[in-house]
Amino acid sequence: MIRFFTLYHLKMFGTKSDPQVRNSGVAFPAPSSTSSQSNHRGGAIITDQVELKGSLAFDGNLEFNGHFEGEIISSGTLLIGADAILKGDIQANKVILHGKMHGNISATESIEVRDQAQLFGDVRTEKFIVAESASFRGRSEPLDGKATSPSFIPTFRHLSSKLA
Repeated sequence: MIRFFTLYHLKMFGTKSDPQVRNSGVAFPAPSSTSSQSNHRGGAIITDQVELKGSLAFDGNLEFNGHFEGEIISSGTLLIGADAILKGDIQANKVILHGKMHGNISATESIEVRDQAQLFGDVRTEKFIVAESASFRGRSEPLDGKATSPSFIPTFRHLSSKLA
């Protein structure tokens, strides 16, 4: 389910009377008779012909390929396409970035910055993956209580007793 809150600007090419325009911006695939166990299948797709400003909330999976400025909140997976440009903050279960993002991301499961992607902002997640050819400028920190630094004191005591 996708809900648009405080939607300030929706830009699509063509006119309202053009039948192709009514279906070109947001695509909702027909329900499948198979289970929804597939990776990212069965979600919604927002094409590169869409420009949104405001707040976007959704459940399930969403592939976003357009331009967005604002806030995205989801309990599902957000896949940001290679041609997508986002400016704002994201809160989701999982975020996979292929495009350009300026803003902060918080994900309960993971954040992946794939090949050629660009992320300028801070991240908070349990699992953070950055591809070698991706760009990341910002800070990363674990979710509260998920990671602690190891204690090296016993190791140092053991080594110092051998040297004495």
